[in-house]
Amino acid sequence: MYAVTDRYWLNGRKLKDDVEKAILGGATMIQLREKELSIDEFIKEAKEIKAVCKKYDIPFIINDSLEVFKAVDADGIHVGQNDMRADLVRKEIGPNKILGVSAETVEEAILAKKNGADYLGVGTIFSTSTKLDAITVSKEELARICYSVDIPVVAIGGINLNNIKELKNTMISGVSIVSAIFGANNIEDATYKLKLETEKLFFNPKDYKLFIVDYDGTLLNSLSMWEDIASRYVKSKGLIPECDLDLIVKKQTNSETAIYLKEKYFKDIDIESLNSDIENFIEKEYLKIKINKGAKELLNSLKNEGRVVLFTATSLPLIEKSLKYNNIENDFSYLYTSTNYNYTKTDGSGFLKVLENEGYNISDTIVIEDAIHAIFGAKMAGFKVLSIATYKNMNDIDILLKNSDYMIKVEI
Repeated sequence: MYAVTDRYWLNGRKLKDDVEKAILGGATMIQLREKELSIDEFIKEAKEIKAVCKKYDIPFIINDSLEVFKAVDADGIHVGQNDMRADLVRKEIGPNKILGVSAETVEEAILAKKNGADYLGVGTIFSTSTKLDAITVSKEELARICYSVDIPVVAIGGINLNNIKELKNTMISGVSIVSAIFGANNIEDATYKLKLETEKLFFNPKDYKLFIVDYDGTLLNSLSMWEDIASRYVKSKGLIPECDLDLIVKKQTNSETAIYLKEKYFKDIDIESLNSDIENFIEKEYLKIKINKGAKELLNSLKNEGRVVLFTATSLPLIEKSLKYNNIENDFSYLYTSTNYNYTKTDGSGFLKVLENEGYNISDTIVIEDAIHAIFGAKMAGFKVLSIATYKNMNDIDILLKNSDYMIKVEI
């Protein structure tokens, strides 16, 4: 809950008093933004606001002005795209101060991170009276920005109690609010209500008792492995694969792929031996893959609140070896595979079968998935879904936003 000041709403009140009300209501960071004051007046105001923030141990950020930032030794500074370059600001403030940078595109976000930003303010998300000339950033672009960087992103611009829920699934770390706080009749109450609504944007394991978790892509960073597995296998045998081989076999089953490869490349090898050799190749490749960076942390948060079961399309023997390789074999109460149960994720029947076996209510259950078809299937069956963002499904971010209940990233 990042509160950005605006003296337009003071009506004779002191800004430091309004800031204190916002903090009491739940604001966790304060930015002092002053466009009209002289430098001396800005510094005087900043000293007063800093004292309030220090009282409550809340980070205090100065908007744009290095001179004011240095004069009051603020906790950090926030700069826009048209202000001083982020890398130059970082040199000025040193490594231990907070640097926030505004961004409107993925490219700007990545550059800001590279240049030393600790967090990003992304917007304008909704139309606002405080920045009449601002570009409105779509929720899809906001989500792409959040996915592209490994620093916190706060959404800013026209956010209020009526529209804040629309930011769900965008993977933001928080919201930055101006008029909905400082333009309210009761600032403390308004901030408190906004804080409660903000918390609803984020997935909370405490809300569920059963977690049905996918493996490939969701926990295991294995998506790229499958993209060219056929051509890599052919190359491992000293042969040159056709340029579109991986596209040809993309929608085939393992058995169909083996038949195709036999007819095209390995006519002298019987199909049973070829199948076995392909499986051995896949296993060796698969068991080199580590789980995503944030997967263990996610699993630990789930285990603390309920029963965690794995449901995957990958064969059980291979899954068991991979879990052991990644030291997470004890993180699941049970392992389900669609091959063992003959139920698919696509129409949701597999998820319902797992739920039936586990004996939980669907209202107490959430499915954690990355594949679009599986997310569709789970929603079709009536489940809540926590979508895991990947480089693949981010191409369908509009679909994810519409069909997910929550979305997070674990691979960066």
